[in-house]
Amino acid sequence: MKTCWAAFCCALAFGRADAQPAPDVLTAKSASGQFLAFAPRQEGLPIAILQPSGIPGQFNLTPTERTDSDSRLRLDPFLLVIYCEEIKASLLSSLGRRDEWRGNIFLLVHPGLPADPGPVLEGVYSPRGWNYRLTLPSPIETNLLFHAIVQALLTETANRHAGERSAEIPLWLLAGLSAHLQADSLPTLLLPLQSRVNTNQIKLPPLEAVRGQLRRQTPLTFQELCWPEPEKASGTNYDLYCACAQVFVEELLHLKDGNRCLGAMIDKLPQHLNWQTSFLEAFSPFFSQLVDVEKWWGLACVNFTGVDFASRFGPLDSWHKLQDALDVPVQVHFSPDRLPAEAEITLQEVISTWEPAQASAALQRAFEKLLLLRPQMTPELLPLLDSYLLALQTYENDSRPGPSAGPARNLPPSLAVARNAACRRLNALDAQRAALRPQFVSQPPQTQLSARDRPPGQPAAEQPANPQP
Repeated sequence: MKTCWAAFCCALAFGRADAQPAPDVLTAKSASGQFLAFAPRQEGLPIAILQPSGIPGQFNLTPTERTDSDSRLRLDPFLLVIYCEEIKASLLSSLGRRDEWRGNIFLLVHPGLPADPGPVLEGVYSPRGWNYRLTLPSPIETNLLFHAIVQALLTETANRHAGERSAEIPLWLLAGLSAHLQADSLPTLLLPLQSRVNTNQIKLPPLEAVRGQLRRQTPLTFQELCWPEPEKASGTNYDLYCACAQVFVEELLHLKDGNRCLGAMIDKLPQHLNWQTSFLEAFSPFFSQLVDVEKWWGLACVNFTGVDFASRFGPLDSWHKLQDALDVPVQVHFSPDRLPAEAEITLQEVISTWEPAQASAALQRAFEKLLLLRPQMTPELLPLLDSYLLALQTYENDSRPGPSAGPARNLPPSLAVARNAACRRLNALDAQRAALRPQFVSQPPQTQLSARDRPPGQPAAEQPANPQP
């Protein structure tokens, strides 16, 4: 039996979509014909069977053996293809599309495969188009299974008009759409082993739970969503990433024709080397450049979380949080033979000394930090924070040097005027902030001095610590 199953998997691995399964291989085909599931027939180890209970919307799930965790499932190919069709129907509904699939998705259930590597999606290209193999361990975590099926569906959708180069699905789209679909009252046919489960009452945590999470934890920035660091998109931090991605996708779908724009972005993915270009083309009625998306996302986070007085920072914490948001981290180079030192500089130094493109990126990050900080700021500092936001927004509107702007020494007159005006505004706000300091900080902090407390004469930074790609 193992030999026949292995031979069948090898045939599919070499792109033979017409490979005939052996008699000891269970096969199932979905209603639309897109999904074909295969699993080795196992005697003495029946799989959970979903049976009508006689009550509308309710099923009896008859388990035969419990797994190590209630959230892990043993996969039945007949139920698996139904599950895939349900997810596809929900995805099509969210994007406002009809079912026009082109590529088959072969689901290979491996009962003996270790669960650690997780599902594996592979694409097989031929002149007739793309087909896919999704290898699934059994038992498997329900969330892993759901994400794997959504990834297969998104990849198949994007590659319908692609050539030999497959589209790459950005992580925020996969995580956000998966969370959106799971929270969208999707009837779950493959469930942790229970009995008499009412599928009409199956709901994963709604957006209110996500709202509460993002009130307790600072939402990720747009940059962190687009280019997540490994530690922020894995382990316990992945929950926060998924929550932010879900809100990001939900907000995009709430735009006028947002579902059509999101679908157009998926279609355009194979046409460009990076998804950002596809995104801007698809959402051109709303965003002309990525900086517009960053500002929109910052406002969306504020509107979504609202003002929760119970979670506001105290006066002292608010003071230091505001200081941290205004300081710009950099690396200071003292000499060629020494490693650079970490330091912080003011927004005024960024505006007056950095190249326009670099300065714009750093100021946008500061603007976003301030915007995300606002809901938790103590009321006494809100007017000052809003004044900083207004100063940065005014400079952004007044400068806009464009991609052809040269070095700082060759600035156009209009940009030089905007810089001087912005520095004057920020100097005045810093003086106002210094006058308020005794109300919030009784003693100087024992930590490293911020950019605003740095003694005169300290060398200026040469390069940003984390230049944007």
